Amino acid sequence: MQKKIFIYFLILCQNLYFSQSIKGFHIPDSLRNKNIKQVENSFKKTLYTDKTKAEVYANTALVEGKKNRNNEKIAEGYQMLYQLNNDKSALLYLDSMITVSKKIQDSEYLSKAYRNKGVYYYYTAEYSKSLDNYLIAKNYAKKGSEIFYNINSCIGLLKLELEDYREALNLLLGYKQYLEKNKLTNDINYEKCLYNLAYAYHVSNKLDSSNYYVKRGFEQNLKSKDKDLYASLSLVLGINTFKQANYNLALPILNEASQLFKENPNNVQNIALVEYYIGKILYHANNEKFLDRFEKVDSIITKTKNVSYELRNTYPILIEYYKKTGNKEKQLFYIEHLLSVDSILSKNNKLLTTEINNKYDTPLLLKEKEILISDLNSKNYTLFWILGIVGGIMIYLVYLYKENRKKLKNYQNKADLLTEYPVSPPPPTNSIETVDFQKEKPKATLSNDKLEQLSRQLNEFEIEKRFLDKKINLDLLSKEFNTNRAYLSRSVNELKGQNFSQYLNALRIQYIVSELKTNKNLQKLTIAAIADEAGYNNVESFTNAFKKITDTLPSYFMKALQENNK
Repeated sequence: MQKKIFIYFLILCQNLYFSQSIKGFHIPDSLRNKNIKQVENSFKKTLYTDKTKAEVYANTALVEGKKNRNNEKIAEGYQMLYQLNNDKSALLYLDSMITVSKKIQDSEYLSKAYRNKGVYYYYTAEYSKSLDNYLIAKNYAKKGSEIFYNINSCIGLLKLELEDYREALNLLLGYKQYLEKNKLTNDINYEKCLYNLAYAYHVSNKLDSSNYYVKRGFEQNLKSKDKDLYASLSLVLGINTFKQANYNLALPILNEASQLFKENPNNVQNIALVEYYIGKILYHANNEKFLDRFEKVDSIITKTKNVSYELRNTYPILIEYYKKTGNKEKQLFYIEHLLSVDSILSKNNKLLTTEINNKYDTPLLLKEKEILISDLNSKNYTLFWILGIVGGIMIYLVYLYKENRKKLKNYQNKADLLTEYPVSPPPPTNSIETVDFQKEKPKATLSNDKLEQLSRQLNEFEIEKRFLDKKINLDLLSKEFNTNRAYLSRSVNELKGQNFSQYLNALRIQYIVSELKTNKNLQKLTIAAIADEAGYNNVESFTNAFKKITDTLPSYFMKALQENNK
């Protein structure tokens, strides 16, 4: 145990102090006064065109950072150095970047460092480690940020290894849409995203879609001049052309990609793929040189243990060829290699399936479940209130319905009674003795003589049925009675116990009810015509007055009269 701790400590020290040793490096005078952003921009411009210059910028950032104890610059320097290396030293730079980023608690640098570690392990086919680092990176990444969507796209590439094409494409397209929405289409990551989509559609055999993204990738490559991406796009184009059975056209495309990959021998997976498809073209042409290509694929797989289901197809062809030629030793040799490859694929696939289910898919599903439950609870709560409100409205409507039925029933009963009994008339005015003028009077006292005179006039007004005149009003009647408006109004109040309007309506309704009972011709008229006969200008005024005095409606009274007639 102590030995293991010592070895780990030794590696860590080497990581922090020796692997990034830049002893003897001197910062060029032209870079001494540049800030970290200027150095970073210069690095980006030269990374894909002049790696020697790019290395100078990376070392400058690291030296300046260490000199000034600026951990941000140090972290940036380690990230630049990682981008310049594809071997195991890349991991050392990333581990150093993580150590420094933790010191300054910079979540952005931490998410980038762990993302890059995931990418490294992806290219070495260590998918479980790749996924672990992607998930750590995602925890540090700000949700909705560029790095967040980038990590999702990296997980999408792992999904491709499990042939989960639908989910893989969703994650890759999500990153592309983010870059386009935020106008980041000039960034190198956009070109990489286009390549990844071209590759994803290629492995899912959607060649038209794959070629579409290859074309867009080449358009972007005219700006970046990135040779690795150009070679990778050429590889996908060559494979698509091969799958479309255009062997003569596919071969030069793949040969060009092969030459470019030789300049970067670390990209072994793409080297194996280009050799495999060149070998397939030669095999279809019955050219035995395909053996050299396939054996090179086998040597890469044997050395790196990095294999895909696509490259596995190398072995059945080799086994069948040596079976036909009678070379049993070679046949047995490649059978053993095929069994080893199947074991690696099975182990990687099973492990990745378990890991991605337990660490990525299941947590996502659980989170989605929580969201759905919360959403359903919210909807249920809303539904509960809606149902409560609707229920309340229904109860209120039922109440209104019952009240209305009760009211209509009451109208009918009152109408029936009205056919049998007369409307109560206004207080009599034919005798002055009906009023005790000696009792307390209103504030404005009326003389007994004048009051008696008005009583006789009102009596004549009723006998002559002057109340049926539509034009009659308090002003007009006060002039006829040779008195003023206010005096007449107080007299009506004292003599009849009503204001003038109430008195007038009572006379009219009493009259029309009595007439309707005896005059069958009047019963045949419309409500509007009856209202006119009663001295009203419109149906509404007549109906309101009739209802107020009789507690029923003209229509119900008419109906009750018709029933009596039957």
